[in-house]
Amino acid sequence: MKSLFLALLLLALPAFASAEALRSEADTLALSRKMMDVAMAHPPGAAFAVLKPYWPMDPAEIDGMTSNASLQWQVIEARYGKPQSYELIKTERIGQSFVRYVYLQKFEKHALRWRVSFYRPRDTWMTNNFAFDDQLESLYGEN
Repeated sequence: MKSLFLALLLLALPAFASAEALRSEADTLALSRKMMDVAMAHPPGAAFAVLKPYWPMDPAEIDGMTSNASLQWQVIEARYGKPQSYELIKTERIGQSFVRYVYLQKFEKHALRWRVSFYRPRDTWMTNNFAFDDQLESLYGEN
């Protein structure tokens, strides 16, 4: 009986996994936009949570990054004010295996650069990297 249950569970796993799969580059763009929508209303930890199901990193490591980002956010809002809007400013590709989206998040007094990268080792995409900072000077050379 246990082996039958295990066999059924193993057969069902691909169906559960596909619900969380990013099948196309368009899916990665949609996920990155969802991340930015969340970042407009919540601290960056919530944006990490949007990416987490698609990130093969250890969940505890992601949670640690979330904690650090939440601490930084208090300083960011005190210094820059409340978020106002965001815009996608660049899409970069490395072959057909990597794509990175660069966003500008505008605040009352300054802006942040957000970068999220995705990697496709085979048929599906996964989160590869995520960062935000206020290093806007580098954007002049990137455009």
